[in-house]
Amino acid sequence: MGLEQNIKLKTALQELGCSALAFSSLAAPPITSKRYSQQQISQLIAGTKEFPDDHEAAEFLQVTEAMKHLQEIVTPKIPVDWSNVIGVKDVLIQTFEKRRSELDPMHRRCWFVRLSVHNFFKSLRSDGSVIETMIYYDSDAVAFPSFELANEVVKKLKTRDIPARPEQLTCERRQSTITTSLEEIGFTE
Repeated sequence: MGLEQNIKLKTALQELGCSALAFSSLAAPPITSKRYSQQQISQLIAGTKEFPDDHEAAEFLQVTEAMKHLQEIVTPKIPVDWSNVIGVKDVLIQTFEKRRSELDPMHRRCWFVRLSVHNFFKSLRSDGSVIETMIYYDSDAVAFPSFELANEVVKKLKTRDIPARPEQLTCERRQSTITTSLEEIGFTE
C-alpha cells in the first residue's frame, strides 16, 4: 500500500496544528470504526507503521477533512485549539456527520432482489454463480436506487433459471453503497 496515506495524514495534521495525542482522541468512534492510541498515530505520522488497509486510512483522512472544514467555518477566523479535545469533540462529530450527509446522503428505501424467503442477491462470482446473503440492511445485499435497475437484474437472473423478484424495503443505506450499474455486481453483458 505504501506510505502515501501516512504522508497525507502527517501533512493534514501539520496544517491543522494538531498533535498526535489530540488526534488520537478526536479520531475515535463514532467518527471512525476504531480508536488508535497516541503511539499508533505517532507511528503513522513518522512512517514506521502503515495503515492496515485503504478503508481505514480513508476513515482517518475523512476526519482530517472534517477538521479542515470546521477550521474554515469557525467565526471569528481564529485557529481551533485541537488540544482542547473536550471542547472540540462534540462540534467535530456534528460537523463530520453533517458533511457526510451532504457528500454521501442516506436513502431510507431501496430496491433489492429477493432470491428466496430469506436470501437476497449480493453479486455474481467470476464463474457466473450467484452469491446470496440473508442480510439486506447492512450493506451486504445489493441495493438499487430504482425499480428499473433491480428488475433488469431479475430478468438477467431468470435467464439463468434463478428465481428472483424485485422488492422495495425500508433500510438506511448511504448513496455510496447503492449500486448504479450492472457491471458493479458482476454482469458483463
